[in-house]
Amino acid sequence: MDSTGATARTPRTRRRRDFGGTFLLESPADTLNRTYDGSTPLSMRGLPPVSGNMKTPRHSYHPSGIPMDDVVVDVEENASLLHGKDGPVLSPTQRKIKIGVYGVLNTVILVPLMISFAQIIFRDPEFQPYMNDLVKLVLVSAAVHQICFTCVSSLPFAMGQVQDAGLIFLSAMCSSIIKTLHETRGDDFSMEEVLATTLFTMAVSTAVLGAALIVTGKLRLASFVQYLPMPVVGGYLAFIGFYAMEAGLSMMTTQSIKEPADWIKLADWDALLLSVPGVVAGAIIFWVNSRWDHMAVMPVCLATMLITFYSLLLVTGSSLDDARAAGWVAEPPPSPRSITQIYGFYDFSKINFSHLTDQIPTWIAMYFVVAFSSSLDVAAVETALGKPLDHNHELQTVGISNLLSGLGGGFTGSYLFSQTIFTLRGKLDSRYVGLIVFVLEIAIVLSPFSIIAYVPKVFFGALQMLVCLDLMLEWLWHARNKLLPREYGIVWLTFLSMVFVNLELGIVVGIIIAGFNFIYSYIATASVHRVMKRSRVERDLRERVLLQNMRMSIVTLELEGYIFFGSSVKVMDEVRRHVLVTTTEKQEAQTSTLTGSSPILSTRRSAPSPYVARSLEDTFNDDLATLDSVFDKQEPHGYSSTPKAGGKSGPAALHAARTRYFILDFEKVSGVDATAVRSCFNATKELLAQHGIALIFASVPTDAERLLRVHDVIEKEDGSGTGSLVFDTLDKALEWCEDELLVSEGVLPLSESAPATTGSNETQRWQLLDELLPRPDGSHRKAEWNSLADTSTSQENEDVSAKLTRELGEMYVTHLFKQEGDTLYRAGGPVNGLYFIGYGKVDVFMPSKIHEGLGPGFRGRKRITRVCQGGLVGASEMILHKRHQFTAQARASSSIFFLSKSHYARMQKAHPILAARFQQAMLQSMAIGVLESPSSIFFLSKSHYARMQKAHPILAARFQQAMLQSMAIGVLESNLTDD
Repeated sequence: MDSTGATARTPRTRRRRDFGGTFLLESPADTLNRTYDGSTPLSMRGLPPVSGNMKTPRHSYHPSGIPMDDVVVDVEENASLLHGKDGPVLSPTQRKIKIGVYGVLNTVILVPLMISFAQIIFRDPEFQPYMNDLVKLVLVSAAVHQICFTCVSSLPFAMGQVQDAGLIFLSAMCSSIIKTLHETRGDDFSMEEVLATTLFTMAVSTAVLGAALIVTGKLRLASFVQYLPMPVVGGYLAFIGFYAMEAGLSMMTTQSIKEPADWIKLADWDALLLSVPGVVAGAIIFWVNSRWDHMAVMPVCLATMLITFYSLLLVTGSSLDDARAAGWVAEPPPSPRSITQIYGFYDFSKINFSHLTDQIPTWIAMYFVVAFSSSLDVAAVETALGKPLDHNHELQTVGISNLLSGLGGGFTGSYLFSQTIFTLRGKLDSRYVGLIVFVLEIAIVLSPFSIIAYVPKVFFGALQMLVCLDLMLEWLWHARNKLLPREYGIVWLTFLSMVFVNLELGIVVGIIIAGFNFIYSYIATASVHRVMKRSRVERDLRERVLLQNMRMSIVTLELEGYIFFGSSVKVMDEVRRHVLVTTTEKQEAQTSTLTGSSPILSTRRSAPSPYVARSLEDTFNDDLATLDSVFDKQEPHGYSSTPKAGGKSGPAALHAARTRYFILDFEKVSGVDATAVRSCFNATKELLAQHGIALIFASVPTDAERLLRVHDVIEKEDGSGTGSLVFDTLDKALEWCEDELLVSEGVLPLSESAPATTGSNETQRWQLLDELLPRPDGSHRKAEWNSLADTSTSQENEDVSAKLTRELGEMYVTHLFKQEGDTLYRAGGPVNGLYFIGYGKVDVFMPSKIHEGLGPGFRGRKRITRVCQGGLVGASEMILHKRHQFTAQARASSSIFFLSKSHYARMQKAHPILAARFQQAMLQSMAIGVLESPSSIFFLSKSHYARMQKAHPILAARFQQAMLQSMAIGVLESNLTDD
């Protein structure tokens, strides 16, 4: 039954008996949940046990893993999944007998279930005199569903019947029509009109539902119907259990129990006497079915109830008529109707078509719930099968069965997960099992007697209590461990809304609350967080040290997801929390707020604000505070990492930590709404402008950029306006901020530096390269362009063999002069040597074709790094003897020194000390690159390495080569990662 299937979709944790006799906890990972048929779950005894605190699952190749011998996976056809490796091979006769047995067992379980479902659909007292005939209509519909699934489904063992997911909606339609007739006519209406109208309404709803499911599957929109929130579905499934309990109590007591207020009717002694045995029997079956795991459990329980009932009649000397008179068994119909007479209920002359439009909201809810439930059933079968299924095809199968069932005057249905898995575990890949169920159900319909006239009401009441306990305990109790607290609360709110208001409003309330919960969760999620990044510009040691000391003055916030009116508040809070200003500025901000003034800053390249100018010259004799404490009357946050001004280096430290540039990275942003632009980003620009902080945007999507530009948050496309700066990538934004910081400290960035003339002074050219190389002691002594001629006096005492003279330079090194746009090498080309940048700048990038070939989401070419004066290009590839992975291109007029591999090898032999300087340059360049990347480095003690160089120089050379290769790999791998 699929009420059990609903449980099987989210199996509860229960205890099982191990072979050793001890009790172990069985989680959903161990087995699928037990179904009402009592079938054995898929065996997992081949899997290694998983520890409760083991967060990293063991690999399939772990030596302690035990080979699986009872489950076959990764196969081509469904049929092969049904045959275990150790299962006996059946003869044709044995196979036929097994198919027949499974067909009969399925029928024995399904027929009582369909009778219970009929009593749920037609639970109103007006339908009780016709219950025998209505049960046969439900069985006809169940047979139609079964033959459709047997013929159309991709699963030969599929079982499809009238399903619980749509029952409540059909019952709601019946109750709605009955209620409307009572309100408009009182008791002045005929049951012929009621039967014709309700049966026709449900048949049309079922047929239209089937057509809608077929269209959904044809358009491959199965994933669309799965957007219904799981807590809402859980509340609905719990309500099915509650509904089944009320229907069972109504059937056993012959009282109308449809609302919580009707429960007072159970206070009568006769009602308690008739209902308590069914409640107790259902609870016992639920406990037994959860305790023992065998295919015979459910049939034995059903047979036990019948044997017990008739045994009590025999012991007490009561007849079946006496039991009917006491209310234990339903009265037989005075004159049993044939199937053709039953279909006479569909009298078109009696149908009141005015009631059809009232059921449209109920039908819409039924469509989503049935489609969602069917998708869950398919997913559950898919899990048990171990092979992916086409959800859209299976949804079309459900649609076809509902369409034909509706055209035949039937009711909604879908996969019956429990019986489908029951047949699967029987290792039967024959469609004859479903055909047998179809034939037996039709035979029962054509039989001249009524089943419910000979089976006690306690029997059906116990089945409905079984459905009630299973669904209500699963979703109202066990779900607390499977859902977040707020989601668990939504389950209860949805359930209570359905119980105390109505079904349709309960679903709407649940969806609305789930929507607000999603908004709250989305806002609470860290959609914005600070990142510490630097540009990919390779700078010299002096610039690196300066920028490292002032790294806190550039704040970068990485935004994620969709920025809307709700998340904009969190963005503003994060901005205030990460910006550092002086307490003097805090007081001025409070003053300007009180006076209503708001000095808006236009952060342009050519016109820095007086606030920025003042911040650069501030003596910083006060403290720093974050902006979230600027407008309150509390003390500053006391940024723990910020030094106090009273220290020895306090002013300099505060000067370096004070925020000057604020970058918002939109790389992971999917979109922005207009409310967020006005209430968040425009307000952020004004807030930062008051404190002389430049707001910068990076990697803004096209639609978001248009909104930001329309609202004057960012500059116009031609660079005009008062908006903030916007850059294509975060790397470019960081590069601009770093250059501005260097300029503010009186240092012209090397990427913008060049000699006054580009003459061919050979002496200065080679002297420049000598200055760029590390000294023998590992130090650098690079001079500015206007003082190159004055550096000779400082080199008098150096080793002459380590000095790069003009003669040695021309012997080993080739000087190149590249204009903007010239290519040094291309990706895929052979590595011939490495390049030293004398002045200018060179971009190393991954070409568009290679970058976009990495997979979806990679667009355009990607800049790996920008190399300026003193930097090296191609060192990693040269060390690893690989082809170039990237392309290098000059971005300005550049003076470049090229050292080929062959010349470097000659230098190592003829001038080893000079070669050591080149090797040291490569080592330092790659070491800095690795340190500034997330790659790992092996550490060797400096003192031990120095001792090794003296005592074991050959061994030390091997370590040095290993370091070079390791760092070369680290640099290459870090370059391949995204920013």
